Amino acid sequence: MFSWIVRFIERHPSLHRMSLVVWRLFPPRVAGFLKGILARNWLVGAIAVIVDGDTSPAKILLVEHSYRPRGAWGLPGGALESIDGDPTRPGSTASPDNVIEDALRRELREELGMEIDVIRLLRVDAVPYVVEEPGPYRLDFYYLCKPATGFEALRTGLRSGSIRSPSPEIVQIRLVSLAELDQYDLFSADIRFLHDDLPRFEPTFFAGADDHSGPDQGSRD
Repeated sequence: MFSWIVRFIERHPSLHRMSLVVWRLFPPRVAGFLKGILARNWLVGAIAVIVDGDTSPAKILLVEHSYRPRGAWGLPGGALESIDGDPTRPGSTASPDNVIEDALRRELREELGMEIDVIRLLRVDAVPYVVEEPGPYRLDFYYLCKPATGFEALRTGLRSGSIRSPSPEIVQIRLVSLAELDQYDLFSADIRFLHDDLPRFEPTFFAGADDHSGPDQGSRD
């Protein structure tokens, strides 16, 4: 029921825009409580890590979200939608193997108007508490991705303004160097990845994104 209401709102831009303004006014705990109702106990996120390693220094794609008064900047992506069916009864239809990757492609298409190639999974991060939205636990899947049209087209589109979000959820899209991250009000769930994990990856790793061998996913101690 709740998922149907959310999808209905997202299909109507004026209603979607108004609901985002209202959502921004909710205290963090109220927003988290409502998201807990909508997402049950866990919120599963599909996150795109898009790093332009052809530039020096390398830059990562960040977006500014309109509905978060705190932690507005973060990595692009979104939550998986609930699948059809009755959660109290066994079902016979299995999800496709690439259900998370497909959700990530859909989110980037809807929020950034961008087609992406998903290269590989970098990390799965279980986040029990999010300062900006206390509520359901988060299980975030971070995927190394690249623009389907290439990084040169992405840079050109951002400079010219031809690449802009078709969604009222996104205010700005930027390529940001790692040294500049501290200048942004980052979403706390993404800070864990941006500050702890991303610096471990060599720029050559991102430049060689067509190489499908997996990176070292050791602990962050």
